[in-house]
Amino acid sequence: MVTPAVDPFYMDWKFWSVVMSSIAILLSQLPPIRLWLKPRRVDVEVNSRIQITHKVGNPNVGLHLSLINSGGRELRVCGLKLHIYRDSKPIVTLPAQNYFDKPTDTTSVLLVPLQLKPDEYWSHSVNFLNFFDRSTEKKYRASETALGNDIQEKLKARAIEDKNPVKADPMFTEPFILLFQQLFIWEPGEYVVELTVDTVPVSATYSKKYRFTLYESDTAELRKQVEDYPYGAGIHYHVDDHAGVFVPLTEHIG
Repeated sequence: MVTPAVDPFYMDWKFWSVVMSSIAILLSQLPPIRLWLKPRRVDVEVNSRIQITHKVGNPNVGLHLSLINSGGRELRVCGLKLHIYRDSKPIVTLPAQNYFDKPTDTTSVLLVPLQLKPDEYWSHSVNFLNFFDRSTEKKYRASETALGNDIQEKLKARAIEDKNPVKADPMFTEPFILLFQQLFIWEPGEYVVELTVDTVPVSATYSKKYRFTLYESDTAELRKQVEDYPYGAGIHYHVDDHAGVFVPLTEHIG
């Protein structure tokens, strides 16, 4: 008896139909190949104005910026910092410390490392500054308490009908004036700001330079804040006049 010939399985169209269907299902669960091939990359957009201010001389910078993951895979933003130069000389590096979650917020949020998925967009106003070291912070808090106590004593001692603001004695404002003189850097001149966005992987790290100008009037406005220290303004409580100066920021060419 002769056994009839059987076609090999790879000649069966039903077999290949099942294989192709399985491949199609598998590919549908994976990101497109073109995304795998796109390198990790962060793009940055910055506002056209930069906020220059200080806390008892300690330099602060406010900048609204947007981070966009334009690459094909998730990346991690570990930190942001500003390298600041005046008249081509480096003067300070300020790391990003906190940001405002919403434009209307008055209280900032601590900035922590960010995970950005492909095409994800992060846009906030960010504060760049160096916190006081522990020794300076301890002295500042002690001086702040002494200043506040002196003002409170004077408020209790004044006549009920007297509504004029009271000033602390010079001995209580002197520590803040000395700290201001030690830390203040915003002199008139041409400034270059290099914004760096540190990422993982390192290959996606972003860096770009911008420029702004401070005039004598800008410096005078920032220095004027010292005049309010005897009243506790800028130390015990925030005042709108201490918001600093907002100056144009442009891309640095060269």
